[in-house]
Amino acid sequence: MLGNREALWTLWEVSRAGTHAAAAARLGITASAVGQQLKALERQVGVALFERVGRRARLTPAGAALVACLGEHLPALDAALEEASEAQRTVRGEVSLGGPWPFFRHWLRPRLPGLLARHPELQLEVRFDVPSRIARRLLEGELDLGIVGLLPEAPGLEVRQVAQERFVAVASPAYLKRWGTPRSARDFGAHRFIAFDADLAMLGPWWRTTLGPKEPLPAQVVCRIANLDEMLALAEAGVGVTVLPDYLVDPAVREGRVVALTPEVGRRSPRRPWGTLWVAWRRAAAPTARFLAVRDWLLEGHGPEAQPRRRSG
Repeated sequence: MLGNREALWTLWEVSRAGTHAAAAARLGITASAVGQQLKALERQVGVALFERVGRRARLTPAGAALVACLGEHLPALDAALEEASEAQRTVRGEVSLGGPWPFFRHWLRPRLPGLLARHPELQLEVRFDVPSRIARRLLEGELDLGIVGLLPEAPGLEVRQVAQERFVAVASPAYLKRWGTPRSARDFGAHRFIAFDADLAMLGPWWRTTLGPKEPLPAQVVCRIANLDEMLALAEAGVGVTVLPDYLVDPAVREGRVVALTPEVGRRSPRRPWGTLWVAWRRAAAPTARFLAVRDWLLEGHGPEAQPRRRSG
């Protein structure tokens, strides 16, 4: 590569100003510094760029050819560098964010207007997906930020806790009339369940926390469907018991479409089954102003417990 940017820009300014002193004034350096940069550039390219004509220096044919090339490319290069630098300082452009639709509806929707009002040149692309695909899309660069309900076991990601959601077991009155209201762990084990996936997301944590870690997980999962709204709809239709976040089921409970189920745990004080949600991003993500603005906005108000955690393989 011919010279560094500073020396090439000095050559360009000397060709336009006519003298070292005039170029130095335009660049804000000394005439001696101009001469030193040009000599270093001549040593690097291996040819003389100037020749003395009386008291003045004149471009050699090689120097004139280089200046002509600089005139074609250097201003555009400088503008591109300035634009790249501006991107680091100005919240402008697109940031992509992925996460679960029900949580976004409850938690993200009311916050979005404030973010977009604060940064009018920001463009936010929001995508809905399940945690495993969000982690993969983050690593592949399809997403800048993601919110996940399980810590992604993937190298190269950092995560911070952003929220918690409480899980509630519910069933419709018609279902309970037909199959009975479960009370004990044994009762719950005999019931039909609607689950999110084979890993029993939400259902598994609720079961272990509420009924005890030693109780066998339910055997009768009659439907797996990776959509929280559809899980609630199936519960309302009497298909079975399901476990969902409280913010999603509260309206249905208030309206009597489903009933919240609380196991009898004897003398043991039941622990509340909470789920943690995390903001995740690539460890090597470019720290542009727009990325940092959205990430920091997501984490606002989550205090010292929301420290970064690195996932490594």
